[in-house]
Amino acid sequence: MSDIGILNGIKGSISGHLEDVEGKIEKLKAAKKDIEKEHEEGIVQIRQILNPHLDKQWTGEFATDFDKERDEAHTKMHDIVNEKYLDYISTIESKITILKIEKEAFDKLEKVAAGVNHLIEKGEEAVDEIKNQINNQMDYLKSELGRWFS
Repeated sequence: MSDIGILNGIKGSISGHLEDVEGKIEKLKAAKKDIEKEHEEGIVQIRQILNPHLDKQWTGEFATDFDKERDEAHTKMHDIVNEKYLDYISTIESKITILKIEKEAFDKLEKVAAGVNHLIEKGEEAVDEIKNQINNQMDYLKSELGRWFS
């Protein structure tokens, strides 16, 4: 396989990896946005769990049980919204950062491949020029020798 053929294979591989990484980044950004929206909605819901406040007329076992269960629901929602959601967001941000670093590496590889391609093209031009010069010199030699030996 020629150098240009190998290089085209490498460039195709780099391009495929770049598209894959960019797709993953976009999906993670969308997931992060969805979770952030859920987080914001959860904060609003947490505040609503404690409403309405029980006034002094709500007393007794039912009022105590209701308040206890409402406090437990509030605590569970708080843990989910302010811990798990934020952990998910942090994990997604970490993965996005890793993928962006990977993308930068592939971007650099793509630039290197473009540079190699340029060098191959220049090399091919130089080879063509040298071949032309050799052919011209050979033609000259043949014509001169033809004059001497004809």
